[in-house]
Amino acid sequence: METLFFLLTTHFLKCDQITVFLKLSKKEKINPFIYKKLIRKLWELRKNRPIQYVIGKASFFGMDFIVNEKVFIPRPETEELVSWIIQDHTTNSEKVQIFDIGTGSGCISIALKKKLPKIQQIYAIDFSHEILSIARKNALFHDVKIFFKKVDILQNLISIPIKKYPVTIVVSNPPYVRLSEKKFLHPNVFQYEPFQALFVPDEDPLIFYKKIIFWIQKKFIGTGKVCIYFEINQFIHFEILDLMKKTGFLNIKIRKDIQGFFRMIRAIIQIT
Repeated sequence: METLFFLLTTHFLKCDQITVFLKLSKKEKINPFIYKKLIRKLWELRKNRPIQYVIGKASFFGMDFIVNEKVFIPRPETEELVSWIIQDHTTNSEKVQIFDIGTGSGCISIALKKKLPKIQQIYAIDFSHEILSIARKNALFHDVKIFFKKVDILQNLISIPIKKYPVTIVVSNPPYVRLSEKKFLHPNVFQYEPFQALFVPDEDPLIFYKKIIFWIQKKFIGTGKVCIYFEINQFIHFEILDLMKKTGFLNIKIRKDIQGFFRMIRAIIQIT
């Protein structure tokens, strides 16, 4: 709670933690308007509202991103997924195009563009204009060029003209928490974060992975090598591995996150 308090006070007082300490030790008076605002925000924290939504921003890859309840809060595991992509494609990144499916705040696309600036084409896709509006604001704030497209992957194939690149990267952190797993989540997750960014039905938990793989197989014939990077549910990683093998992917590698859970997978396919 102390950490949350200082995140909140440093944000609203526009100063660092040491300055907050000094203000408290000197019993320095706070502007009445800011004080009332701080009290309101502290009550929001008491009601389990995530600190990122309270202050309207989240940190990802050392950068700030605008967030609200329309988008999923970026997580450290997703940073690990992005790091994996960067490690794999540091050289010859100018010969790569990227499709970020379910972009949310745009954090994956923007971090990749900042870390691999030679990449010319990055397409960020999500199902609502409200979500994409937040992602566009983040792209503008970080001064990167991303092509945004509104598509509901469960309803339609992504209608973007596919250009022929030596390497195409498809990356996604799709909804993957089964409804039966809701009881394992902290209340501030399922009470405030967008339901559609989190949950999938128990009877078909791989629904988004299947749709993305089908799109790749349908649209990327003869275009070159496609590398796919997924964040995954650690409880069903065997099922995801099996799906990738059955659908023709090779060089499949699964990785644990910093906590030791299987949370990301990479695979490659060459569609002739």
